[in-house]
Amino acid sequence: MEYITFDLEWNQPYPGQPLHRDLTAEIIQIGAVKMDADFHIIDQFKADVKPTFYTHIKREVQQLTGISAEALRRGESFPAAAARLREWCGKEFAFITWSHEDVPVLKKNLAAFDLPEDWIGAVYDLQIVHSLQRLGKYQQTALGKVMEQEGLEQDLSAHDALHDALYTARLCEKLDMEAGISQYAAYEKEAAKGRAVQVRNCDGYQTPEAAHADPALLQFVCPDCGAAMQADGWQKQPGTRRRTVVRCPDHGEFEVRLRCQPRRDKTFRVRLAMYRMEDVLEKEREKAARKALEAAVEQGE
Repeated sequence: MEYITFDLEWNQPYPGQPLHRDLTAEIIQIGAVKMDADFHIIDQFKADVKPTFYTHIKREVQQLTGISAEALRRGESFPAAAARLREWCGKEFAFITWSHEDVPVLKKNLAAFDLPEDWIGAVYDLQIVHSLQRLGKYQQTALGKVMEQEGLEQDLSAHDALHDALYTARLCEKLDMEAGISQYAAYEKEAAKGRAVQVRNCDGYQTPEAAHADPALLQFVCPDCGAAMQADGWQKQPGTRRRTVVRCPDHGEFEVRLRCQPRRDKTFRVRLAMYRMEDVLEKEREKAARKALEAAVEQGE
């Protein structure tokens, strides 16, 4: 068995542009690093991909990744890049990613081109392994911050798919990956408690207000069936946070929370986290019950 750390960069529809088959993110760069069974790096892969559906590269994406429109025009098609990746991965492998976004995006892009996905095997979210081994609980943390916490040098440019895959591979060397893989089902069960069912990160916004005004951030897909869901707008929350509710005809309502995170380059990353409405309501009931109990204790009842 070999292990492959895997990262993607992607473009998004231009404001007002309709989605192609519910595709919210079109891959423009693939980076991967192959490790042997002992998690030693043995090979690497990179592909710049020429977009087919969303050919206008958003300024925010270009500023963040440094990938120019001209460079992408010289890139290979996604079917060609996917074929190379599949051959390079081999037959006995598992993906290791930082967070759970990249492989679903890969599968969505494969589906958009009517390409098979049955060659994709097991996927391990290193963020879950790191959280449970270091903190004893699941916590979402930026890869760069974890690298800093682990004392690992960040000597490569950020937001390059291969560089982020290399960072993920280096982090594997700091963790007990044998235990992480063998106990992953238990780790994942623990991490799933109250976790968002879908997370989307969008980079390069100059201000939080620019993110709030971007209509592309109001387009979602159902995590159960992939149906398109459109939000009407954002409800203001404390600070720059926002929330909205979207509905799938078959799978009910979901709450989406928007949070703006400042980056070192003085731009903002937007994190969109989607939760099932029944989980949101259950948490609200638990919170109300705790408050009622605390009030009763204070009154000596």
